Amino acid sequence: MTSTDVVKPASNYRWSALALCCGMITICYIDRVNLAVTAPTLMKTFSLSTTEMGIMMSAFFWSYVLVMMPTGWLLNHYGPKKLGFFCCLGWGLATMAIVFTQGFKSLLAMRIVLGITESPAYPVSARVVSVWIPSRERTFSSAAFDSCSRVGNAIAPPLVVWLMTQWNWEVSFVISGALAVMYAFVWKFNYYEPDDHPKVSQSELNYIRQEEVLTEDGKVEKPKIIPLFQLFTYRRMVLVCIGAFCYSYYWTNFNMWVPSYLVQAKGFNLKTMGMAAMAPYIAGVGMEVLGGYLMDVWHRHGASINTLRRTGLGVCLLGAGATLFMAVNSDSQNMVIVWMTASMGIFSFGAGNKWSIPSDIAPYGQGGGIASVMNMVGNIGSIIAPALTGYLASGPLGYNGGFIAMAAIAGIGALVYMVNDYSRLVPR
Repeated sequence: MTSTDVVKPASNYRWSALALCCGMITICYIDRVNLAVTAPTLMKTFSLSTTEMGIMMSAFFWSYVLVMMPTGWLLNHYGPKKLGFFCCLGWGLATMAIVFTQGFKSLLAMRIVLGITESPAYPVSARVVSVWIPSRERTFSSAAFDSCSRVGNAIAPPLVVWLMTQWNWEVSFVISGALAVMYAFVWKFNYYEPDDHPKVSQSELNYIRQEEVLTEDGKVEKPKIIPLFQLFTYRRMVLVCIGAFCYSYYWTNFNMWVPSYLVQAKGFNLKTMGMAAMAPYIAGVGMEVLGGYLMDVWHRHGASINTLRRTGLGVCLLGAGATLFMAVNSDSQNMVIVWMTASMGIFSFGAGNKWSIPSDIAPYGQGGGIASVMNMVGNIGSIIAPALTGYLASGPLGYNGGFIAMAAIAGIGALVYMVNDYSRLVPR
């Protein structure tokens, strides 16, 4: 079926599959960001330096990156249903176990375990979009699940601060971890692949497969699986990975260091920090969904995938870096919030394009493997970012040095994305 033969489907279960991904990513980020919000309290409780806290924040990504290739292999061979269940269950239990830590070493160990168990969440979501969503709805769908990272970041600061002030920091980890454990069973009993869904209509199957080659029995023709290490021999994949490195550097630093930056460099107290740290993510949610919607409208009016990705990600990273620089150079707390909010808003407006790329370039059914490789290299930036910023924060420029470096790296990422090609990879 070609794009000119599009017929409105009789069912819409693709949105149910997307909603399950949105729930997974929201809870994933509540659990992931919990440490950033509790960081000032944990630093005081366990006598941790900024350098040690930077190592703690980056430790999550050590294991996250190391297991990303196995995650991609598992997705290519076993699919998202089983992997989604076990990752939600695992990271929920790991989050709850943080209450038993006694200091730097045990906290470090639990962050490493959390990285292992959360690693499948984004590749699983990208894989779901790649088989459930056609390109005419793909940027919005990718923006929807990715924007839930902003939802998690928006919810976490006030929720965690409230739990800490009502009880203690331990309660925040128990409650957020329990959410993931419960959600594991929601995923297990509700997610299906398109061919296995008991209620999906044939018209919806035709709709979501409108750009795929079908066999005589009506199934999607599945090309040979590209070995994950072979992906690095494709120029466009290498550039995607470099761009993802820069993207993740910015994103992780914003998540991990903004709460401490507001308190220690800009003079916010704990309660005002909670609300100030929430504002950028509230803006981010709306801007990412809006950006995804507008990109899909533009695509349906003739814009190519290359035009969408180059424009969206160029605006995303150049704009985010420029407005972050303005925040660093502002002496007013109100203007710091304004510029930080603008930075995350612009970043989010184009961010759905990043998570559309695995679906754009992957042969059918291999979006999870592509996403895993992209995420693995991208999150090397997430390993470096918190530790380097923690180191720079203890130097002569303080936090400002770390945030200026962050803005510069965002600019490099924009240029890489703007020169790349996003056509589908052909197995060799």
